[in-house]
Amino acid sequence: MNKMFLDHKQPLSTCIDSDCENCIVKKDLNCHFNLKQLIRFIAIVLPAAIIGGYGIFIFNPIYIIAWIPLFIIYFGFVEIRVMCSHCPHYAEPNLKSLKCWANYGSPKLWKYRPGPMTVMEKFVFKTGALIIFAYPIPFLFLKYGIQSYVLLGLYCISIIVALFLLKKYFCSHCINFACPLNNVDKEVRSKFFAKNQVVKDAWKQ
Repeated sequence: MNKMFLDHKQPLSTCIDSDCENCIVKKDLNCHFNLKQLIRFIAIVLPAAIIGGYGIFIFNPIYIIAWIPLFIIYFGFVEIRVMCSHCPHYAEPNLKSLKCWANYGSPKLWKYRPGPMTVMEKFVFKTGALIIFAYPIPFLFLKYGIQSYVLLGLYCISIIVALFLLKKYFCSHCINFACPLNNVDKEVRSKFFAKNQVVKDAWKQ
């Protein structure tokens, strides 16, 4: 294991293979992560955060103080519990914090929970995300003027574009099948399950 990411030549702890050299799923799934993926993810989501934050700021800078803690609490702790703890990457015994592109650096405070998310976990995940991304919208409505409406349009567009890019380039290759945004092909999932019996068994329950 290197300092920033898992060794890309070393299989996940849930995998039955001894090495990754001849893996049949490594071209379709991201079992390991790298700096390029992390930078690309940040570049995709950052525009929405900047536009939304600026929209709040021009209304009243003090409301930014509430939005930032919400970001940290949700993405750094709540999302980790309800969604990330189901990911095979989370099962790595030597990791004290996540080394993936989506939640890099978030502490592993919870136990690994293989298998799908519960109905309540999905509710918390979706509700939390809705609160985070809807937070700037009222401020843009309340701050009348063409600038606010332009920012509101740009904010909505940036979110739509981010979701499209994430679904196309990240969620279609992600090993966390429990995530509501995951859209990995069923055949690829089956190949992954064949190599990760613990994960397969949890999804059968």
